[in-house]
Amino acid sequence: MNEPFDLLEELTERYGAVKRARGCYLYTQSGNRITDLWLDGGRAVLGWGAGKARMHFKNSIERGFSGVYGTAFPHALKKALDALVGGGFAFYAFYTDSSKTAEALKCAGLSVGNAPKFLPWLDYGLDLPPLPHAKQRKPAVYCTDAALEQERVSRKADCVEIVLPFSWQPATVLAFKDSALQQKVPASNGMPAPLCEAFCRAVYDLRLALPSRSAEDWAVFDKEIETYWHRIGPYLRYKGSKESYGAFFKHCLEQKLLISPSFDSFSIVPAGANSGVFSLLKSNRFSE
Repeated sequence: MNEPFDLLEELTERYGAVKRARGCYLYTQSGNRITDLWLDGGRAVLGWGAGKARMHFKNSIERGFSGVYGTAFPHALKKALDALVGGGFAFYAFYTDSSKTAEALKCAGLSVGNAPKFLPWLDYGLDLPPLPHAKQRKPAVYCTDAALEQERVSRKADCVEIVLPFSWQPATVLAFKDSALQQKVPASNGMPAPLCEAFCRAVYDLRLALPSRSAEDWAVFDKEIETYWHRIGPYLRYKGSKESYGAFFKHCLEQKLLISPSFDSFSIVPAGANSGVFSLLKSNRFSE
């Protein structure tokens, strides 16, 4: 199994439906607790239930307006994203339509699946070598994996995908540096007012979280993960072959670890967990 597959089908087949979620944990109908290293592809990177985006979403609905007026990218969200990524982008586009996403990427000379992603914490600079005044910080970057290094410098690209840290619906935000492309890419899809407010708050919550999680936080599980993954900051890339990844995904799920359903996508270090969540994987080793 080399391609992305149905994560929910694999999960519910073993443990039943997810009944609730908190932090990096999923609690299932069968009474099991699953440690989530997928975090909805980064949309729950702050943890399930973290931040105040849900409250802003709820409050917006209760004010009575949940419609979509216009297809211009909301100015409030643009300001929030500029503050997060440090500016440098001429404009943003928001898509829920995969064909529009593909067309926009084509305008930038890219295709779906190979657009670089903005990765919080790596671009923020907290995972650089120790500062002179700091204690003996263990650098988070120790691997030589070329694909990870390419992701690390993603902000140098002309078009970058930004994963919004609010897990509500599959949505793509593309950030473009070339203002001339604004007249060529498809118009953004409409964004409902409650969703826009939730996105804005989620981006703000991410900005607040950036300085609170350091290189040491991402390194706490290195002994547990180094057998199977390269790590760069909080992001994990499988060391094994693409052909074995499907079997590895299933093996991890049986050890109550939910990892990325795709070989080409990162898993994420589960912030707030303890090393015991990897005990089953340590006892039941995977071999290709």
